[in-house]
Amino acid sequence: MSRCILQDWDANAGNFRSRVLLVCFRMAQRVHCWPCFMRWAGLPLLGLYQLIFYWVLGIELNYKAAVGPRLRLYHGYALVIHDNAVIGADCVLRHCTTIGMRRGPDDCPIIGDRVDIGCNSVVLGAVKIGDNARIGAGSVVIHDVAPGDVVAGNPARSTRRDS
Repeated sequence: MSRCILQDWDANAGNFRSRVLLVCFRMAQRVHCWPCFMRWAGLPLLGLYQLIFYWVLGIELNYKAAVGPRLRLYHGYALVIHDNAVIGADCVLRHCTTIGMRRGPDDCPIIGDRVDIGCNSVVLGAVKIGDNARIGAGSVVIHDVAPGDVVAGNPARSTRRDS
């Protein structure tokens, strides 16, 4: 856990708010992984995390979500990440991004490594976003995105492939 905290801290250099959010997120993830008989001791931390970040700051980065190291958050306002979402390493998320289910709780996106998601983007359903993909601002992604692909629009369509 401490390795992820330090990696997240370094990835968000110059953005103190995102640094604090990700430290609290990683600590809440750790508490959530404790055995049930010990988890009650961490309930105040989980409650405080939800109160501050969900209610005060409007950031729903659920501690149950599988998030890889070095997540970068730019202006995390209105960020919504579903419990069952999977986000790889070195990803970038910008404000007003929603990553969530489309039809049921198990219908959540799997986002690969080094994916860059623009502001006001929505990624819904059981879609797979390949490594090194880029999602343009304001895009609505409801289909799989190939590795290295750049998509934009509503619904998102490929604009080009990186070499």
